[in-house]
Amino acid sequence: MKRIGVLVCDDLHEALVPQWGTYLNLFERLLDDPEDGLTTQGFRVHAGEWPLHPNDMDGWIVTGSRASVHEASDWVISLMDFVRQIDGVMLPLVGVCFGHQLIHAALGGKTARAKAGWQLGSYPVSCEGSFAGLQAGDALRLLAVHQDMVVQPAPGFTRLAASANVPWYASARNRVLTVQGHPEFDREFFFDLMEQVRPKAGDVLVDQAIAGLPIDDHSVAVRKAIRQWFRN
Repeated sequence: MKRIGVLVCDDLHEALVPQWGTYLNLFERLLDDPEDGLTTQGFRVHAGEWPLHPNDMDGWIVTGSRASVHEASDWVISLMDFVRQIDGVMLPLVGVCFGHQLIHAALGGKTARAKAGWQLGSYPVSCEGSFAGLQAGDALRLLAVHQDMVVQPAPGFTRLAASANVPWYASARNRVLTVQGHPEFDREFFFDLMEQVRPKAGDVLVDQAIAGLPIDDHSVAVRKAIRQWFRN
């Protein structure tokens, strides 16, 4: 059984807790699969709960967050240092949304606000390499909620997917895999989350995101790809 440390970077909106529990719960559902031989342990790093050493686990995943990497709060700076330690000992590492951005920033890239503003829902993304069972040129459909993005990748990363407004949507380097979208989300969670995002992003963007959701997406395939990344 491989132990995966979940570096939790935010708490769910209070209104979501009765239905959905904690943010860690979403990643437990993503990763805890007896057939893949994975088990999880969470660390709420944004609240000061830190692991002792990268080798405490067999792999690590960095979650999303409402924080911005480029605002560089104390815990974000500490997390970037821990990510560099994980990379240094060559353990499997996955980043999701904020985690995707933070890993790039920690390893020499840059993040910034997206010039196009909020990026919500399943906007058009195209694969540029093999990813989650898809091939170059295939459409990748995930649920996204973000204002920031990677504007300069860390050295050595291969681009796996991109959109018109988000040129680095998914990427890989050695034992590191990152993705801007949220494979831990499902449609029901996304609907509930949008009501919390609505006051910030506005009715027009939120309603467009909800109306534009595909009947099916690649969340399950990406979850499987992440589990395989850790297992293999």
